[in-house]
Amino acid sequence: MNRLKKIIAVLLVSVVFFAAVPVKQDKVYADVTYVDREGKHQYWINGIYDFIDSLYIIGLERGSDPDGRFAWFNHIIYDGYSGADIVRGILYSPEFLNKNVSNRDFVLIVYRAILGREADEEGLAHWTAKLDSGVSRQQIVEGFLGSVEWANTCRWYGIPSGTNVAPSINVLPTRDSRTFVGFLSSQIMNQSETNDNVELYAAQLLNFQLSGTQLAHNYLFSPYVNSLSNYDYLTRVYRTILAREPDGDFQTNLDKINNGTMSREDFFNYAVSTDIWAQTCGGFGILR
Repeated sequence: MNRLKKIIAVLLVSVVFFAAVPVKQDKVYADVTYVDREGKHQYWINGIYDFIDSLYIIGLERGSDPDGRFAWFNHIIYDGYSGADIVRGILYSPEFLNKNVSNRDFVLIVYRAILGREADEEGLAHWTAKLDSGVSRQQIVEGFLGSVEWANTCRWYGIPSGTNVAPSINVLPTRDSRTFVGFLSSQIMNQSETNDNVELYAAQLLNFQLSGTQLAHNYLFSPYVNSLSNYDYLTRVYRTILAREPDGDFQTNLDKINNGTMSREDFFNYAVSTDIWAQTCGGFGILR
């Protein structure tokens, strides 16, 4: 019976794993420079959930529970967690440690969870021998997290890898990322952005060269907005960053900016730290 359970678990891991890794499904090779993920993930949040679910199946051999899934999702959206943070959270968790997997099985799991593929025989033997000789499992994990393969996987899921390694693929703009650029431009600058800039900014957003907050800052502290009154500046922040009309505490905040007890930068930093801004960015398929 135990043998049968193990066979079923391995089959389940294989099915979910290979279904959840878009890089392998779409045959992205190292010489591919640009990859368009339009239509691959209907919403960015689905990419995060797919990522979390695959780690639960591979690392813990079970589906993600609602509380754990939601908690990790929130950490990425609101707390700036990276893919590497989630991997560490799963593979260093008491639940995983209590499984007491062998060194060989640990290497197999690391290959599947981090590199997105099965271990080749040479690599399996090499890293298993390293563990047997006293190299820590944490060292192995951190080494794998520094790979281009890991950076590529995270790029596809739409989350930062958490390392300084540059991926070998670039994701092309999506409809949502273009819409986000147009939204900020029209709401803040009262004009449409040029097509070239829309393409440029939309691509930079998806490839983590520019964040939603950075783009908003570029617009809100542009020469055009700097020439506007504090009232007009604050109105733009309320409507774009706080996603509501300038009411309630608007007058109080306006008075603070007018009398110098709070700067425009201060209020901007407060606004972009709110959950509503994180939700707005997530809804457009980019990171805050």
